[in-house]
Amino acid sequence: MALRNISLFFLVVFSISLFGQEGIIKGKVTSNGNILPFANVFIEGTTIGTTSNENGLFEITNLEIGQYTFVASLTGFETNKMQLSLSKEKPLASIQIKLKENLYQLEEVVISGTRTSKKITDSPVMVNVLNQRTLNSVQACNISDGLKFQPGLRVETDCQTCNYTQLRMNGLGGSYSQILINGRPIFSPLLGLYGLEQIPTNMLERIEVVR
Repeated sequence: MALRNISLFFLVVFSISLFGQEGIIKGKVTSNGNILPFANVFIEGTTIGTTSNENGLFEITNLEIGQYTFVASLTGFETNKMQLSLSKEKPLASIQIKLKENLYQLEEVVISGTRTSKKITDSPVMVNVLNQRTLNSVQACNISDGLKFQPGLRVETDCQTCNYTQLRMNGLGGSYSQILINGRPIFSPLLGLYGLEQIPTNMLERIEVVR
């Protein structure tokens, strides 16, 4: 009688371990041999997912036996999909996801006077940046020449004798425009009249236009 009870006990434990088996997926996200931390990894069509740690490693547990499609994404990289199957014989599997760099997906980042982060198209304060590439493409020799090709800006000559110019923004006079150099305002009105033609573009890193 005692031997029958022991056999029944072992049979119950074996059945629980067989039907309660859960799969585990471990993996690593890399790009050109470099680890990618904080990448998003999730199972397509579900809400199951995680992010890779600072070493590019991730782990998803409590998965049922079956076939899954893993999706990995990260800002600045192309989204990649990989399929992986879990079976009763192999409930633990590892995967290595490689992402290709794609800098064209990055949007321009503009810091403006708002409390929350916004896209440049949704920002209430529009900021246009003229870099050296833009100035060279329009063959601008000084700041005045570069600003002539910007929408909403016009550099006009108001005196034929002394040949002073005035920068008009959105049709307003030059007194409504503020000129800053390295973030510091220049209060002298002579800079707006004569200074724009005296500063060559090869001395500039960029010009920011805030309307």
